Amino acid sequence: MGFFTDSLGRQTVAQKPNAPILGWAALGAASFMALDEQNRQRLRRASDACLAVWAVLEVVSGRSGFRRSAGALTLSWLWRRANA
Repeated sequence: MGFFTDSLGRQTVAQKPNAPILGWAALGAASFMALDEQNRQRLRRASDACLAVWAVLEVVSGRSGFRRSAGALTLSWLWRRANA
């Protein structure tokens, strides 16, 4: 098993997007279009929550080392940004 492949030898870098990553993208785009600052912040927090769910899923059940590492790095980045 390589860093970019699963236990069956399949490439796992680019995969079909799942619900949390689609939610992150949609809510992130909506946050840029929000006219009210309070709504913008709410949408950004919801977008971050979707990204955190995606990252946890990747750390726990990512099919390759690359996917698990991407999840861990994303969680680290979200944590640092939230505590800055």
